[in-house]
Amino acid sequence: METEIVPLNEETVLDYVKTLPIFPECFDGVSSFACRQIAEGNVNLIFRVAAADDPSKSVIVKQALPYAWRYPDFKMPPERSRIEHAFLEHQARYCPEQTPKVYHYDDARHILVLEDLNRHLVMREGLMQQIKYPNVDQHMGVYMARTLFYTSDLYLSSGDKKALLPKFINPVLCKVQEDLVFTQPYIDHPNNRWTKLLEPQVRRVYADDDLRSEVLLLKERYMTHAQALIHNDLHTGSIMLNEQETKVVDPEFAFFGPIGHDVGSYLGNLALSYAAQEYHAKDAQTRADYRRWLADLIARTWTIFEQEFLALWEAHGNGDWPSAMFRHKYMRQLLQDALGFGAAEMMRRLIGMAHVHDFWTIDDVTIRARAESLGLNIAIAWLKQRRGVERIAQAVEMMTDAKPEIA
Repeated sequence: METEIVPLNEETVLDYVKTLPIFPECFDGVSSFACRQIAEGNVNLIFRVAAADDPSKSVIVKQALPYAWRYPDFKMPPERSRIEHAFLEHQARYCPEQTPKVYHYDDARHILVLEDLNRHLVMREGLMQQIKYPNVDQHMGVYMARTLFYTSDLYLSSGDKKALLPKFINPVLCKVQEDLVFTQPYIDHPNNRWTKLLEPQVRRVYADDDLRSEVLLLKERYMTHAQALIHNDLHTGSIMLNEQETKVVDPEFAFFGPIGHDVGSYLGNLALSYAAQEYHAKDAQTRADYRRWLADLIARTWTIFEQEFLALWEAHGNGDWPSAMFRHKYMRQLLQDALGFGAAEMMRRLIGMAHVHDFWTIDDVTIRARAESLGLNIAIAWLKQRRGVERIAQAVEMMTDAKPEIA
């Protein structure tokens, strides 16, 4: 019988950290502390433990409970912390620069103690402020290429890949994605919500069985294509960065799935930011300039990802795929998959459950609906036209050509 998990709180988290071997290293000479819960997340308890007079001496304490802490009726396996810890170990092996330090892992209490990225900003928030990050295209393109290639059948032997796969079986959190991303937003479901002005567009989505069939093809691919170890929740809220550094966090949804899902989820969230600039960029010139930067970022990120992935394949591939034409077709399929998965992620965030900060911070209902309408039309174009796409420039053009249906 599993021991009951006692949730940490702002009073007990410091006592816990003081028991750890890393305490003297992280808090040498500190006698006064400030401990507070960080409320951004919906799923885990997250605390910052810091020296009261020196914020550079701090750690993040993250605890997984048998439910989502903000939604106690939403049951979730606390073993997700083991998945997160194991993924971070793999991530550090391939991309240490993009990985937060792990100071301690407590398997019994499902607690991770991590580097405090307090010199970084959540990428979603930075995009809402029109910050231009000069290195994020290189960082994320290389990150995705390396973490995905080195855990795929293109690099691993068949035996090594199959031995690794069971360590990341993650059925409950995968089921969350299957429902919230690939099923519920396309049917009349009580979890769905949307801005009232979007009603005509939403009803057309529900009535469009061709669109729904395309999403279900992606759902089947998500459930059956164990191509590589994927983060499985790679969006702009799972990236912390500044102008020099980029860190990828929160991989508790990780499992062996389709490569295009990670790439598409990230690119889709950049497209959501593009749409949300309708509000966040207050004047037309700033909006146009930043949207150009976002469009270029999507194109540059894919190009860097593709170049790095192919270079790794050429240098370190296992020799089981002796065909230059296969490589070309494989990368074209990845791009088309990414557009489909990105579209599904966008639609989930716009008319399904778990909306994103980009939009729910917009108080003006008409402006919010206009931004969301634009996002929906970008997603629908990517989803329905993806099989004709051979170059990322075509997908970017679909985005920049899209228009909202609300004046």
